Amino acid sequence: MTQAAPSLIKAAPTNSQHLSLLVPEQAKVAGNLATKLALADKSRASESFNQMSEQLADSYHLLENRVAELNQELNHLSDRRFAELAEKEKLANRLESLLNFLPGGVVVLDSSGKVAECNPAALQLLGEPLQGELWRDVIKRSFAPRNDDGHEVSLKDGRRVSIQTRNLGEDGQIILLTDQTETRRLQSELSRHERLSALGKMMGALAHQIRTPLSSAMLYAGHLCNGKLDDERRQQFSEKILGRLNNIERQIQDMLFYVKGELPLNDVISVAQLQEELAEAMEVPLMTSESTCEWVIRTREQYIQCNRAALVGALLNLVNNAIQAAERNAKLRIEFNLYPNALNDPKLAAEAPQLWIRVCDQGPGIPPEMLNNVGDLFVTSKAQGTGLGLSVVKAVARAHHGKFLLQSTLGKGTCASVLLPFANFTGVGE
Repeated sequence: MTQAAPSLIKAAPTNSQHLSLLVPEQAKVAGNLATKLALADKSRASESFNQMSEQLADSYHLLENRVAELNQELNHLSDRRFAELAEKEKLANRLESLLNFLPGGVVVLDSSGKVAECNPAALQLLGEPLQGELWRDVIKRSFAPRNDDGHEVSLKDGRRVSIQTRNLGEDGQIILLTDQTETRRLQSELSRHERLSALGKMMGALAHQIRTPLSSAMLYAGHLCNGKLDDERRQQFSEKILGRLNNIERQIQDMLFYVKGELPLNDVISVAQLQEELAEAMEVPLMTSESTCEWVIRTREQYIQCNRAALVGALLNLVNNAIQAAERNAKLRIEFNLYPNALNDPKLAAEAPQLWIRVCDQGPGIPPEMLNNVGDLFVTSKAQGTGLGLSVVKAVARAHHGKFLLQSTLGKGTCASVLLPFANFTGVGE
């Protein structure tokens, strides 16, 4: 009988035994895997941290560089700003020095009409106090307008100043005052010396001009001594003597005015009054020369400031010249117009209205080569003339702040014009 050997036979392991053998091994493997994963995560985190650190460092360096650039730009702008401020301060000091040394007065008004700034010349002209004063109060205190001021204004101390103004937008106004007193005095002296130097040359020609009517007057006076004259002839000779004496008197008055050169404008008359006085003064010359005159009156109501006698005398000189140009039976045309309205020229519409007096004849006219110089002393188209008459007309027009103009066409006649400003009663404006 066969007998089993117990020592040699081993029982096969069960499933549970197999599992017990595998679990420790798997746990070991899992632990190793977890360790490896943890190390990998740590490595990645460290790498990410290092990358972020590098990025932060780069950003910081960029920021530092940008800050340095901005500081450099700021310093450059600051330097430029300081340079500009220094230049502006230098310019302001220079302008202040110029204003202080300007011979003209400079006054700056604020928006309320008060004096905000002024220079020493303005203080010297207008007196103190000035800064902070209302300009209208300064006008009342310092200005004393006169009738003959023209384009200038008189101060209370007698000096004359020209005034120019410019707006400063909403901030106010700037006023420039220029003392014209010495300039006017020197101009007057120069003009007087020129007239006196010309007087010597004028006397010879004037003596001849006076001698002719004087000889005629003496001749007629001799006829009056004839007791056989009837009343009609005596009246005729008396009128002729009176006419010659009036001619002499007018020549002397013209000479005195030319030499003296001063003409106070103390009369204010209407255009109608001027026309009536001129018409009355023309009666004898027109009658004796058998001449006629056509009047064209387009303005009568305005007023002019003038020297009545000198102005009528100057216009009468133009009438006499027109009569003499035709020699006899002259046909004159005298116009009283408004300038520039009568010209109907849009380019002149902005000009201030003036009285325009024209005396026109139908004489032979004036040669073109003489036309520009007519009105100067000794320039005349007459064989025995002095040119004094038109010189006086020119001087009278200038003394009235007006103009004397001449237009002439050979063979057709001459038109002499006098432009006069109308009277201004407003005084010094604010």
